[in-house]
Amino acid sequence: MIGAGIAAVLAAAVMAGGVAILVREQGTGGGQKVAAFREARTFAISSTLMQIEGPYSLLLGDSQLERLFLPRLCGHPAVNAAIAGTRAAGLRAVADWLKLPRPPETIVVTIGTNDLTRRQRSGHPDATDHFRAETRALFAELAPRAGRVVATAIPPFDADRPGVAKHYDVAAAPAYSAILSEECARAGCRYVDAFAGLRDPAAKARSPDGVHLGLDAAARDRVAARLESAACPELSAPSR
Repeated sequence: MIGAGIAAVLAAAVMAGGVAILVREQGTGGGQKVAAFREARTFAISSTLMQIEGPYSLLLGDSQLERLFLPRLCGHPAVNAAIAGTRAAGLRAVADWLKLPRPPETIVVTIGTNDLTRRQRSGHPDATDHFRAETRALFAELAPRAGRVVATAIPPFDADRPGVAKHYDVAAAPAYSAILSEECARAGCRYVDAFAGLRDPAAKARSPDGVHLGLDAAARDRVAARLESAACPELSAPSR
């Protein structure tokens, strides 16, 4: 049964919306509350998973994936278990907390944006090595739990937006995506830049804040097509 403390955190988050996650992530001493919220969220997601019959896919990651409306992938239901503010280390905990009724056909992983914050990078010379170690462990843990695991590149930043370069180490994003590709391959996963069609200046201009994707139905469909090109190439149409 879910604990009273976790239930209280979940209730507060529901009342405050997504802002609750951001405030807790950035506040001092909020680590335990963030963990409690994530555990409560995975409790709810696990319940959703138990209601699905037949094949399904699971989406894991941060707000980049949480904001993506993708109810189906490769012709099967897709359950969005992404949680805003999550870093690679936190995603390992989320994956461990989830109760899977049976292995999903595909697990999609989008992670790394929050690992690139200046708070995580500045003054931490081992940050890149730590990210590699966490992603290596993550993919090793996920690979036996699904038919296949698909990891994506880190979504694009618009470094020209005010405040983006101040709060994120944008220059390190390609190196972190390369780490995701390498560690994904090590575990036998499939890697794809699902956001390749959203990296041009016009697409970046549609971002609400220079960090998150500017999503509409057309952008969503482009991302979905690229995900399916990796998850089920035998079924998918050519990427657009």
